[in-house]
Amino acid sequence: MEKYAVSNKLPAKQISILARRRARISKDKNLAKLRQDTRRKIMQKKPWNFKKPEAFIMQYIRAERDHKRIERRFLHSKRFEVELPEANNVILIMRHRTRQTASKHLEKLMQNIHLETLHTAVLAKANDPKLGAILAIIEPYVIWGTPTIHTVRNLIFKKGKLLVNGKLEDIQSNTMIEEALGDSGIICTEDIIHELFTAGENFDRINAILKPFHLKAPRDGWKKKLNKSYQNGGEYGNRGNAINELIDQCL
Repeated sequence: MEKYAVSNKLPAKQISILARRRARISKDKNLAKLRQDTRRKIMQKKPWNFKKPEAFIMQYIRAERDHKRIERRFLHSKRFEVELPEANNVILIMRHRTRQTASKHLEKLMQNIHLETLHTAVLAKANDPKLGAILAIIEPYVIWGTPTIHTVRNLIFKKGKLLVNGKLEDIQSNTMIEEALGDSGIICTEDIIHELFTAGENFDRINAILKPFHLKAPRDGWKKKLNKSYQNGGEYGNRGNAINELIDQCL
């Protein structure tokens, strides 16, 4: 009787985007732990440094400068808000400058729209009546524009984190999404992307459990002055569709 050789070779596995992301998250955690341990060793060797009086003086000067800028914007120019595009559903806002503002009022506004830390980004409804006024005040510290669905998808897949049972978890499976948002008919990442991009009826609920996207500085660095508006050859302010190219550099 003729015998046939049985191949033990398994078919090639198709690795999904979420599976690749799980591997990248594991690698990033190991690298982060290594950096943290290295930094701790370096800091232990450094002597304790006290703040110089000049630092407190500059903090006061910056706060005064912000206060005068807001007065000029609202009292003299009568410009109470920035113009938002009516044709778009969502606005993508990224904080690109300073880890902490000198003005407590500005810092409070940053916290209200979840931009407490440098290089974080959030999605907001373009028809929000308060958004235009908030952007007018914090404009020198943020970059904003109209994202494409491709940009929203990249942010969710690469930087998306959900608040599940009081803990922030990386989006690693559709099962996690179904458990958190299944009662609203949202069972996969594409449902989240669609709701956010179209500013659907579940936009606010998703935003409530979705952590702001923590990005990096552009790979090629900032090319222009951070304290100058985009319209005048700088970085901050409204970029329109050009923000999509910037976000690709920051992911």
